[in-house]
Amino acid sequence: MRKVELNVQNSFSEIPINAERIQADIEAISRFTDPDVPFTRRAFSPQYLESRAWLAMQFKNAGLSVKVDAAGNLIGQMGPESKSVLMMGSHTDTVQGGGRFDGILGVMAALEVARALNESSIELNHSLEIVDFVCEEPTIVNLSPLGSRIMAGDVTITEVSKAITPFGQSLSDAIADLGGNPSQLNTAVREPGSIAGYLELHIEQAPVLERESLSVGVVTAIAAPCRAKVSIKGSADHAGATMMNERKDALAAAAELILLVEKITTSPLMSPDGVGTVGWLENFPNMANVIPGEVNLTVEIRSTQAAPLVEAMNEIDQALDEISERRGLEVAIEWQHVETPVTLPLQMQEAVSQACTSLGFPVKKMPSRASHDAARLAPIFPAGMIFIRCKEGRSHASEEWASLEDIADGARVLAQSLLNLDSKAT
Repeated sequence: MRKVELNVQNSFSEIPINAERIQADIEAISRFTDPDVPFTRRAFSPQYLESRAWLAMQFKNAGLSVKVDAAGNLIGQMGPESKSVLMMGSHTDTVQGGGRFDGILGVMAALEVARALNESSIELNHSLEIVDFVCEEPTIVNLSPLGSRIMAGDVTITEVSKAITPFGQSLSDAIADLGGNPSQLNTAVREPGSIAGYLELHIEQAPVLERESLSVGVVTAIAAPCRAKVSIKGSADHAGATMMNERKDALAAAAELILLVEKITTSPLMSPDGVGTVGWLENFPNMANVIPGEVNLTVEIRSTQAAPLVEAMNEIDQALDEISERRGLEVAIEWQHVETPVTLPLQMQEAVSQACTSLGFPVKKMPSRASHDAARLAPIFPAGMIFIRCKEGRSHASEEWASLEDIADGARVLAQSLLNLDSKAT
């Protein structure tokens, strides 16, 4: 292979990206799905295991050496040995009834860049790894995104040994079924300095790029999700015989909380990028003529700024205390999943921005309000992200869509960003 001295202004022409191959790979893996719920490939499901075997073969066909680390991450490697590696990737698991592109685009575009490098006989200065991180979506409560967290040293063997998948299997056994080795989990942890740069291409999952008629964006920060489970217990009494001032209505209290979350996340405290969602709720006994006696629900808030998140959590806690006392209810809240927002390193933003400029794309800097594997790696290793436009901003839905043209633009920026990093990273 010939080693190329890279120049930011003219290097891209040496990597011809074939977007049709990316699209074909995305369509091919989408066929590994729950037959009753299209675009459903949850981590550790039979469909996921089958798709992993298929993907490993695609890695091999592209000229990559393939391994599964102890965490169950699928890794394709190429290029010379180097003291630090460059890495690209994302995930191929989905939420229930998800779409074709979330995560999958990043893996397939990275695979195409590797293919193009091999076909063009271009050798990088660094070893290159393409990673399909295991279980990015919240299949395992409080541990996802699993693969990137393990790589960053943020999950212990004890935590893995205690976890159970939604399919009734121990997480340890599920990882082993993927080819991982949960008893040697520490071998999947990468040391600081071992990854010179990580790049992740992703659909935006929001309508900003579409609204501004742009195909590509440079991600500057990644918002953190903070999730709580709330339990509200009142009294399930007769809906006709119990007067309004005598009721202990758990659902009415839940309604107050839902509106409070909306109020807090649209207030100056969390604007302009704060969001809040009550996305899961169960009501007991859930009968037309019985006052709700118990409600369980989740609260999730997100922001790219840490301080507003902490203040919002405190406000929610205090409001629940007040609701409990005023309505005579038992209320409990547990913040089960609290993350810290991440600002992506300036050198990674610059590598992507320079790629956009050299390819003739406007440099649109923007935060990610969804979380990604890059967010778990960024505190330890330099991480960068590239967004492409998706139709109407839809994601985590079967309507999720990105055009071939935008896929091509994103993959071109990914390839050029990689070359920029390879020429500068140590």
